[in-house]
Amino acid sequence: MPHEMSWRWSLPRSEDANASLALTSDGFNPSGSRLNGMDYDSIVIGGGPAGLTALKTLRENGFKCILFEAEQAVGGTFRYRSYEQAELVSSKQLTAFSDFRFPPEQGDHVTLPEFVRYLERYCDHFGLWRDIRLGSRVMGVNRRAGGEGHVVEVKREGEDRIQRFTCRYLTICTGLHVIPQTPVLPGIEHVAEHPHKRVCHSSEYKQLAELKGRRVLILGTGETGMDLAYSSIKAGAEEVVLCSRGGFLSFPKVLNNFRVLGSTFDGHLPIDGLITNLFESAYVHPWIAASHLRWFVSDFVIKRVLWGLTGTSAGCAQWVGELPPERLGRAYVFLNKSHKAMTYINRPYKKRSKLLSLVSDYYDPPEDAATPGIVELAPWPVGFEEDGTVKWDWDACEKKGGSWKRVRARMEGRKIEPNLVIFASGYKQEFSSWLSPEYPRPWDTDVRDVLSSSATDVAFIGFVRPGVGAIPPIAEQQSMWWTALLQQKMKLPTDPPHYYLLSRPEARIQYGVDHSTYMSTLARDMGASPGLWELLRTHGPFITLVYCFSAAFTSHYRLVGPFKSDKAPDVVRTEIWDTGNIFMGVIPMAFYAIVNLAALLLETIWIAFGRPDVLGWYERTTGKDPRGLRKTVAPEPREKKRRVVEVGERLPN
Repeated sequence: MPHEMSWRWSLPRSEDANASLALTSDGFNPSGSRLNGMDYDSIVIGGGPAGLTALKTLRENGFKCILFEAEQAVGGTFRYRSYEQAELVSSKQLTAFSDFRFPPEQGDHVTLPEFVRYLERYCDHFGLWRDIRLGSRVMGVNRRAGGEGHVVEVKREGEDRIQRFTCRYLTICTGLHVIPQTPVLPGIEHVAEHPHKRVCHSSEYKQLAELKGRRVLILGTGETGMDLAYSSIKAGAEEVVLCSRGGFLSFPKVLNNFRVLGSTFDGHLPIDGLITNLFESAYVHPWIAASHLRWFVSDFVIKRVLWGLTGTSAGCAQWVGELPPERLGRAYVFLNKSHKAMTYINRPYKKRSKLLSLVSDYYDPPEDAATPGIVELAPWPVGFEEDGTVKWDWDACEKKGGSWKRVRARMEGRKIEPNLVIFASGYKQEFSSWLSPEYPRPWDTDVRDVLSSSATDVAFIGFVRPGVGAIPPIAEQQSMWWTALLQQKMKLPTDPPHYYLLSRPEARIQYGVDHSTYMSTLARDMGASPGLWELLRTHGPFITLVYCFSAAFTSHYRLVGPFKSDKAPDVVRTEIWDTGNIFMGVIPMAFYAIVNLAALLLETIWIAFGRPDVLGWYERTTGKDPRGLRKTVAPEPREKKRRVVEVGERLPN
C-alpha cells in the first residue's frame, strides 16, 4: 500500500533562493507563492482526518506544505483508539469529505477500520503521500527570529538528530483525543493492585474477549461508555454497571421504525441529516439567531413528539438517567448517539402506558434486544472500599430527582465489587511539551474557533465538537476557510458568533457548537453560502429544493463560492437527496418560516417607531435583566477549561 512505501526523509528546500512572497499589510498571502528563505508555506501537524484535509486543501490552492505525523500510519484516533465493533455514530453522508465520497453500496455508518481505509484512499486519490512524513514527531515549535514565520523541530523515529524546518503559516491538527483523562477516585488502587482485577482507560480496551465473564464497572455515559456497556452484554459479562455523573441525552444515530395510528413508518434515517437548512441555518433572522429561539422551540416540540412516540421525553426511548431540566435539550448538550445499550438500561424502568401504545409505538432494532441481561445504571462513585467494593453517595443521587430516585431504590444496598473498571472518561490535550508558551492554544481561539486574534498565522483545525454532527466535515470547512483567508478571498470576520451550545459559566466544556450553524457561519464568511436565487439560476429547482430540505452538508458550500466544485451538484442530487429528509423537514421548516417572518415584521415595526430601546425599557419597568433575550453564549474570554474533553466522550466523528 502507498503508506508503506519508503519515503525519502530529506525534505525539499526552496528551488529558487530569490523566490519571494507578496504579502499584504496584514501578513496574508494572496498568491500562494513561497516566502523567501522559508521551506514551506505551511507545516501541518497531525495525520488524522483534520490534518489530511488541511494538507489537501492548502496544497491544491498553491501552497507548498508538508505534514508531520508521529505515528507510522495516518488515521489518528480512528486507527489507534479503535476497538472491536466500533463504528462511527455520524452517517457516511455527513462524515465524508465533499469531493471524495463513500461508494453507494457502503452502509450508512462505517466501522472505524473502514474509515481508516477511506482516509488512506483519500491520500491515494489526491496524491498526498509525497507530502506526508510518518514516524516524525514534532519536538518543538518556536517563532523565527524577528517574529515572522515558525521553526518546527522534528525527530524521526529511530533517529537521534533533530531536524528544523521553517514555514510562514502553522496548521495544527492534533485533535481532541490525545492523552487519556482519568479522574481521581479514592481507593481505586485496591482494584488496580489486585492480581485478578484490572483498571484501564477505554483507549486500552480492544476486543470483546476482555469483557467475557467479568463484573464490569464503566465510568462515563458518553458514546464510548454506551458502546462498552452494549459490548459487555453481548460478550457475556457477569455483571455490567454503568456510572454517570449528571445524566445523558440518548438518541439513536438512525431513526428506527415507528407506528402512529396503525400506520408503520420505515425509519432508517440517519439522525444527523434531519436538520433542514432553510430557516434553520440559512435565511435566519439575526434576532432569531442571537436569541437561539429556534433551538428552544425545536427542543420544546421534540420533547413532546418523543413522549407521544416513545412514552418518555428524557430522550428517545430513554426511561432513566435523564439530565436535569435546565440542561435537557439540543441547545445544551452533545447528543449521545450510541443507543444500543438503552434496551438493556431501560429494562428495569420502562413503564409505557398501554393506552399510549394503542396510539403509537417505537421499535428497537430486534438485534439489540435479543440478548438477556441488564445494564445497571448508577451514579458516579465516591470511591472504593479496601475489598474493592464501590462506595456511593445515595443522598446526592436522590437530589437529582426524576428517575434517579428509582435508581437509588434499585441499587442502594447492593454490593458492587467489579473485577474490571473501565474509565470511559474522555481525553485531555497537551501542548506544553512542544508548542512554545508564546503561542495560543485551541482554547484561546477567538476568531471562529480557528484562529486567535493575537496570532493569525496559526490555525487550529478540528478542535470544536458538534452537538449533533461530525468533526471531519467541520475540519474540511475550517480548512477551506483558513485557505480563503490566506489567499485574501475573505476578511477576518468581526460579527459575533451564534453557534455555541449553551453552557453554564462553570462548565468544563466550552467548545461545543451547533454543527449546522457553525458550518453555515464559516460558509458565509468565505462567500460560499448559496442564495436561493443564485441556486435556482445556476443549478435549477431540484438542487435548490434539496439544499433547503437537507442538513449542512459540506457539498452544499461547494456549489458556489471560492471552492466551487463540479462534483458538488452530483453529490447533492444523488447522495444527499437519498437521505430522505423531505417528509421529516416540512413541519419544522414551516414553523421556522413563521418564526423568522414574525421577527422580520417586529423589526419593521421597531424601525418604523425609531428603534426604541425595548430591552432597556423592559429592564427599567420590570426590574428584571432580559439576558435571556440577549444571550449569545460566546464564551468571552475563552476558558482554559476547554483542554479537557467531556467525560465519556467517544471518538470524534
